[in-house]
Amino acid sequence: MITTVLRGALRSRGDEPAVLGHTGAGSRAPLARLRYRPEDRIVDLDTHPMGTPVSEGEDPEAGLVAVVAATPTDLHRTLTTAVHLPRAAHVLVALLAAPGHQEPPLPSAPGLGQWRDLHEMRVRRVDRNGWVCELFFPRATEADQVLDTVLQGTRGRRRGPAVTPVAALHGTEGALWRPGDTGAQGIEVSGPVPLRRVTPRADLALRVGADPERAWTDPNVAALDAEPTAADSWTGLLGSDAPTRARARVRARGQSADEALVHAVAPIDELTVNPTGFTKAEQGALGDLTVHGNRAVVREGSKVLVTVAADGTVTDVDLTRLRHLRGVRVDWSGHTGPTAAVRAVASLAAGGVPLLSGPVPAWAAGLGGRLIALLTDTDEEGLRSRLRREEHSVRLRRAALELHGTRPRWRALARRAGVPLPPEPTVSVVLCTRRPEMVGFALAQIARQRGVDAEVVLTLHGFGADSPGVASALAEFDATGIPLTVYEADADRLFGAVLNDAVARAGGSLIAKWDDDDWYGPDHLADLLLARCYSGAELVGTGQDFVFLQEVDLTVWRSRESETATRFIAGGTILVDRVVLEETGGFRPLPRAIDTQLLLAVTRGGGRVHRTHGLGYVLRRTGAGHTWSEDMSYFLHNYAQQWSGWRPSALLEGAPAPLGAPVATDTTGETP
Repeated sequence: MITTVLRGALRSRGDEPAVLGHTGAGSRAPLARLRYRPEDRIVDLDTHPMGTPVSEGEDPEAGLVAVVAATPTDLHRTLTTAVHLPRAAHVLVALLAAPGHQEPPLPSAPGLGQWRDLHEMRVRRVDRNGWVCELFFPRATEADQVLDTVLQGTRGRRRGPAVTPVAALHGTEGALWRPGDTGAQGIEVSGPVPLRRVTPRADLALRVGADPERAWTDPNVAALDAEPTAADSWTGLLGSDAPTRARARVRARGQSADEALVHAVAPIDELTVNPTGFTKAEQGALGDLTVHGNRAVVREGSKVLVTVAADGTVTDVDLTRLRHLRGVRVDWSGHTGPTAAVRAVASLAAGGVPLLSGPVPAWAAGLGGRLIALLTDTDEEGLRSRLRREEHSVRLRRAALELHGTRPRWRALARRAGVPLPPEPTVSVVLCTRRPEMVGFALAQIARQRGVDAEVVLTLHGFGADSPGVASALAEFDATGIPLTVYEADADRLFGAVLNDAVARAGGSLIAKWDDDDWYGPDHLADLLLARCYSGAELVGTGQDFVFLQEVDLTVWRSRESETATRFIAGGTILVDRVVLEETGGFRPLPRAIDTQLLLAVTRGGGRVHRTHGLGYVLRRTGAGHTWSEDMSYFLHNYAQQWSGWRPSALLEGAPAPLGAPVATDTTGETP
């Protein structure tokens, strides 16, 4: 079908040449049976070097620019290389396959009037999981901009946090280090970085696979060098007939899992390779990451499910093909080289695939010590438990995304080069309570949050800071060094209005809503920040998976679907950008159902809500006093497991003692 569409596009493009690019495994095939003119060009966008235009001339144009991508991951990577594509009046984007959780590729206009004369746009599904999007303009337009908007259509309106610093790239694997960046500047090996008037177009240059004899010549922009993934292939080290000796040679280097080794590996594209789509598959088969012929594959028995790219790239479609597996065993002999192996294993971990491994060889130290330890942390039997399997998956994805994601990798490169960076966003935790006896309990939950820059806005609704137990809790929290603002609201002020008052007093760019009587694990906020980055959603939170029913002393695990777009999450876990709150009108001035109203406003406004895992949060239900009114039977339907007493996930890591004066047991319920 895609070949038929391409054939029609070539016939209708007029007298001008065509440029047809392909990216990802199998993407060359639809271009093979077409008729071309001598001036037409077929470009492998995976190997095209940054800094080298596809067409000649100062402002090249083509009658047709077509890009065939195997998966959205491949298309996203190619956006960086696409800055070298010529302008065209007809731009065609074809996706051979896309994961089922993604939206159709419906592009929207860039917003500066560039598309006001758009003549026609066609979007159609092809084959089983593929898409073709065509745009026709009366005059040539920027092809990379069209590709960018097509891909963005699969993710929604929000792009997520930008990757900084602004980059200049050289080498055939430049896009591997900076996927999806149409602002990246291609450069010659020695520089300089081009100017935009008097300003360099980048703050940091990365030369991938550059000849060390070619010195960097730009005194205004720092430059770093990186090796391509093939630089340490077994074939390159000692020849194709000596893989064992090659591995021994790498081990002899005495490598350790330090920061330098981790950051020498090309990062993971977390916008496409992430746990979205994770499934409960504890009854599934085990797969194996091993070797088949000369390529690394993931195999289920004798069936090859995924063939890993030579550079170790795992795509979003690959992850979809593995979701039914209980886990994947890592065979360390089945890779083209150390760097490719590290990238493949880290990508699977970032995607939430539960991994099993024996001792990790020294040559894979680039994974990082934290991820290496987790790979050997469970066994096949451990993955037969739905809860333990998901806990293992969460630990793996945390480590992989925090160590190998594109954003942390480039921040590390900037620190190494001495390039200043903007600070990470501040999270303002908004806590509103009517119960003075719960202040110390709630503040203790916030005090143990790690991996985030947080502040707290505490609203005392109907009582003062001098209430019994409150002053001592505030004093103890103040000793943690976390900024705290205390606001006393009148008792008759509506709950929604009080929350808006608290947000107005917050200084962070992100707002996290917090409930006074629920339990939160120490990575709760950090997990929400991760989900915000890889999901691109306007609002993120968790489900009410773990519920402690205090009246009957029972913990219920409901095991709902996670890592998915949804309409509802637990109100006490909302994390939202401040600007999104402004766009939706803030919290409605109502006494209850405030969270539901905010979720509805976000979705009505075209935004998305993403539900990440719920293992680091326990919802407490007592007899009364909740703004969300549901009887106990609601939480006893369709549970996966239940236990007597207080029994959270291991990811909660227990519960801290309340700050300040002791809290009565009839208020807090059981604690470990």
